[in-house]
Amino acid sequence: MEKNLALKLLILCVTFVATPFVWAGVTVTVGSDTEKKVFIGDIVTPDSVLAGEVVVEGDKIVCVAADCPDPEGATTIRVTEAFIFPGFIDAHNHVAYNVFPKWAPLKLYSNREQWQRAREYKKFKAPYNDLKQHVFCEMVKYGEIKALISGVTTIQGTAPNKPCFRTLIRNAENQNELELPPEHIRTFILDVASFKSTIDWTKTRAFVVHLAEGIDEHSRAEFDTLKAKDLLKSGTVIIHGTAFGDAEFQEIGSVGAALIWSPQSNLTLYGKTTNIPLALKHNVPISVGVDWNPTGSDNIFDELRVAAKVNEENFGGAIPSSDWAKMITEHPAKALALDHYIGRIATGLKADITIINKHHDAPSKSLLLTHLQDVLLVMVGGKALYGNQAGMDRLRPDGCEPLVVKGSQKQICVPDGADLVPGSGQTLSDIQSVLRARYHFLAPLAP
Repeated sequence: MEKNLALKLLILCVTFVATPFVWAGVTVTVGSDTEKKVFIGDIVTPDSVLAGEVVVEGDKIVCVAADCPDPEGATTIRVTEAFIFPGFIDAHNHVAYNVFPKWAPLKLYSNREQWQRAREYKKFKAPYNDLKQHVFCEMVKYGEIKALISGVTTIQGTAPNKPCFRTLIRNAENQNELELPPEHIRTFILDVASFKSTIDWTKTRAFVVHLAEGIDEHSRAEFDTLKAKDLLKSGTVIIHGTAFGDAEFQEIGSVGAALIWSPQSNLTLYGKTTNIPLALKHNVPISVGVDWNPTGSDNIFDELRVAAKVNEENFGGAIPSSDWAKMITEHPAKALALDHYIGRIATGLKADITIINKHHDAPSKSLLLTHLQDVLLVMVGGKALYGNQAGMDRLRPDGCEPLVVKGSQKQICVPDGADLVPGSGQTLSDIQSVLRARYHFLAPLAP
């Protein structure tokens, strides 16, 4: 009798360990080798959806096919009624400013110098310098977490570079874990007239510059300055370009430069946004960036919805519906000269993966219906950092903390025990406590 009971208990334990765990369209069967993972489901490639498998070993994708050889001991993640996307790229965001809440301008402006000089904006921004001096690392990490929960795995707009930023999502210009030289991407956010340096285009593959943010001739004339400084090249990436007309986009397209579009912030500050149909007419590739929390959207999904509304109401549907996904994956990866590393689910690229609920059979149309609670799993370099709580408990049983997002139970993993840089042991709660001690109006992560 005791032997039979012991045998039954043994069988029960074995069955429990091997049983897959299902959460909201994702079934996780934990394997013996945590470095190997197999995703099975609908994979979003640049131009189609593949019903197949993605095999990850370490931080890289080693197979994408209808049927891949599954490595021994791999954890299996089976996805149903959801899409397996490449990690999203927020092409432009002033990350440290995302600790600030919304700022509502009292009027519309003609160029960025006007609102930056406005008394109400200076009052709004007054805490920034003190915060930057004392808690800059926490400011940036909080901004990264705000992006991470929307499926963003790479963000552009973090400067200056500090080791403490290295532990969460990728900072494009700092080439986090991409083993690229620091000059690979250069950014310039001031008036281009003040740019006094030179660029070695054999080393710098992307020069990201704020340009023509406004609707007046003063803003447009910045394009003339850019050309006079011989900075309009195939590697030039223009943020905003709100004042551009047909002539400017013709020249941008002729050299193969790219554009980053932040419609919500443009509309809030100027009442008008960039003429994207003209850009498309001249084959200028478009990426989307949130810009920042004060006048931009709360997350990348909301920014896409603003873009889609402008496209429908003002652009006559000039932007193809299939482009929405590309604007936050493939296009920014190419514009930032990182397409050999991120932006697609393809063999040899980094295992940056975002899984979201499916709301439409077409991935781009599904994105426009996606909200924060629909993000099921976010992985950067093969490491799960965020997702629904039950599944994350299986994938990352240690070092994570619960987070409720729009009523959905999530789990986020902020500490990094493998990358011992300043602040690598901080939790989300630690970061929030440090920031709130100096700033009482901290923007919510998921409003």
